[in-house]
Amino acid sequence: MDETRTPDAADLARRRRALKDRVAAQPQRLDLRAELAAVYRAEGNAAQAGRWGHLSPDVLPDETAAFVRAFGDDPVEIMRVLRWQGSEQDASTPLARERLRAVRERAEASLGRTTTWEDPGGTPPGRWEGVLVLLGVLAFLTVVVVGVGTIGAWLWRLLGI
Repeated sequence: MDETRTPDAADLARRRRALKDRVAAQPQRLDLRAELAAVYRAEGNAAQAGRWGHLSPDVLPDETAAFVRAFGDDPVEIMRVLRWQGSEQDASTPLARERLRAVRERAEASLGRTTTWEDPGGTPPGRWEGVLVLLGVLAFLTVVVVGVGTIGAWLWRLLGI
């Protein structure tokens, strides 16, 4: 490819797909994230440029705003779509560590409990889980009571009592 010509849409799409695969395989590589953000920027997709450039000093404020808007300013969802793995301390720059920490802390404040990058949001302890367990226990006890009653009636008839 001639370095002086502007990449066309097909070139950008190929490069984007290749970079997405590389970022998925190596999520802590900030250089790959920044490169993916640059491709999205060239394609005119500010939200995705903000998403992938979020940990980079080169991300533009309007890209960050578009990214946050695109995901409803939901910090748990933002954690998910950043696709970070490990802890904030695994980031290679202080800026990336600080941004990751800020997102995680907002998510924890939103959830009211701790969370991790491996399972943002996690499975919250739900009221429905307890209700389902209770219904399961009641169903089991019903089967036991009906079974015992049926066996008792059968034995009653068999013995002629």
